[in-house]
Amino acid sequence: MTEQQQTSVADAFLKEIAEKEDRDEFGQRLVDWGLRHIAARGWTTEDGTRTRIYLLRFDTAAVADDRFHGVLFPYTGPAHRMTGTENVVGDETFPEAATVAGVQRTVYDEAEPRGAEHDRQAYLVSGDVLAVVLQSRKGTAHAVPFRQTVVLQSQLLG
Repeated sequence: MTEQQQTSVADAFLKEIAEKEDRDEFGQRLVDWGLRHIAARGWTTEDGTRTRIYLLRFDTAAVADDRFHGVLFPYTGPAHRMTGTENVVGDETFPEAATVAGVQRTVYDEAEPRGAEHDRQAYLVSGDVLAVVLQSRKGTAHAVPFRQTVVLQSQLLG
């Protein structure tokens, strides 16, 4: 991937963050904390569910784990609001049996009342990689497809 393509993927990821000031802050943290590479994939299913997955690779596992997972994505809610969300809370309904060894997981669900779209988010850490899984759908973003996506991505990382 060329440097220009890499920059556009990072820009696409930062646009997922709702507030411009938060985007600027988060973008600077990516630089300061040694982001080495970012990859993205997204798709929309026939029912209108939009899924985006971003993989952020850092210099060390400590950066991915301590700084991003612990500081920016604690259980109580992400430090920065994602576009389209008003209030997200830890998803206590996500099955513990779906845990993948070696992968730390923090999952959020958008609390009611919601806007036109329902958003779900997961942040996964494995080694030096932070994976961000975002899923949204008009009306209700169903739990099962989101959980399947999170588990499959966890298995790929684990």
